[in-house]
Amino acid sequence: MMIVDTAVTVWWTGGTPVRLVWLGRRWRVTDVPTRLTTTPSDLPTAITHAPERTAGWRFQATAEDGETLVLDIVPDGDGWTVARTWT
Repeated sequence: MMIVDTAVTVWWTGGTPVRLVWLGRRWRVTDVPTRLTTTPSDLPTAITHAPERTAGWRFQATAEDGETLVLDIVPDGDGWTVARTWT
């Protein structure tokens, strides 16, 4: 795992990421993205279905040259940042 913190431009279809430009390279999402979520920790115990907030996305992406990585992207202000990668 490599921890990074660089901006990424993301294209979306149906609310999920499908393409991105990162570090000057074009990438395609080549699997089904997984939504990373968080739930508030200070909710009353009577709540059985706590609301979830999207904390990011994890997916496999393939560059034009065939390199493939797994990426975590997270919100960063008005955009997105690549937070982690796996080869």
